[in-house]
Amino acid sequence: MTIKAQALADFITEVQNIELDSIWKIYVDESSTREGSGISILLISPQEERVQLSVRLEYWTTNNQAKYEALIAGLQAARHVGAGRVLIHFDSQLATQQLVGAFEISNTRLKLYTEAFEKLKASFQEVIIQKIPRAENQAAGKLAKLASSLSPIVITQLIEQVSLVAHVDQIEGLNFPSDWRTTIIEFLRSGATPSDREEARLLRRRVGHFTIVRDQVYKKAFSRPLLKCVRSEDVDYILQEVHQGSCGGHPGGRSLARKILLAGYFWPTLQEDATQIVANCLSCQKYHHLSHRPTKEMKASTMSCSFDQWGMDIVGHFPMAIGQRKFLLVVVDYFSKWVEAEPLAKITEQMVQNFI
Repeated sequence: MTIKAQALADFITEVQNIELDSIWKIYVDESSTREGSGISILLISPQEERVQLSVRLEYWTTNNQAKYEALIAGLQAARHVGAGRVLIHFDSQLATQQLVGAFEISNTRLKLYTEAFEKLKASFQEVIIQKIPRAENQAAGKLAKLASSLSPIVITQLIEQVSLVAHVDQIEGLNFPSDWRTTIIEFLRSGATPSDREEARLLRRRVGHFTIVRDQVYKKAFSRPLLKCVRSEDVDYILQEVHQGSCGGHPGGRSLARKILLAGYFWPTLQEDATQIVANCLSCQKYHHLSHRPTKEMKASTMSCSFDQWGMDIVGHFPMAIGQRKFLLVVVDYFSKWVEAEPLAKITEQMVQNFI
């Protein structure tokens, strides 16, 4: 995650007479493998001098998070060399549209990355983001793959370093979402309780169902293994993977929550979140079996006996039948749904009275 500051210092020395109004070009890319994640930055000065940075991330990230890490690292590197105006070349359509405001960002952690990006952006005269095809970003892509495949190197001697990767958890001035596990962890470790009396009482009752194993919170479950308590940022990924992932069969809300529990995960709003994701799934709405259950709770009938309330209607005329009958007189009982009908040749007051 770090690079010797001497490399950038030598680069600045070689590039003389830097004009602040000139545009610096930045090519960024990311790579995620089983061995880890890596990002790369290619800086091109107005005089076509180049510097290449390849950084390995020592913490787990999703592909989208790695893309933002690369963007922010590119801006930090440009600021370090004194660039005033930068043109960022990026091959991610999603991140590009999110940063220009065309796409909405629903993930909480990605919102934190965009806030960090905006803070860094204010340090420049102008920042332009341009979407380019992946084929034009191969130089940065090769560096990112190299960084992600490298094994960590343990350095015993202290060296002068400068941090280039913007790990959002270390950025000052950002308010992070509260983790529902925090109060439980603090109570299990040090016995700390909230200042409110009622909240403290509820916490003491609730914390007996949890335990800490190797700095990870688990929920005790009856006759089954411990359930891993996950943070809010991982909830969407687990729901999507179990519901419609490689082994997902688009189960219903209750079945989805059950499968997640059997997989060994837990969070307080599991049942509500599972029901919500099924309701918002387009495939479930299109291809799921039709439910014949009433949408609302059924109400008891106020009618107490047959023919307490009933309705009558005249239907016709139909093709003429035997006896020149072409009308139908129908009566339906609202209580038992019993139907009585009689074919008639014509409808008169006397015939209706006789039928009733």
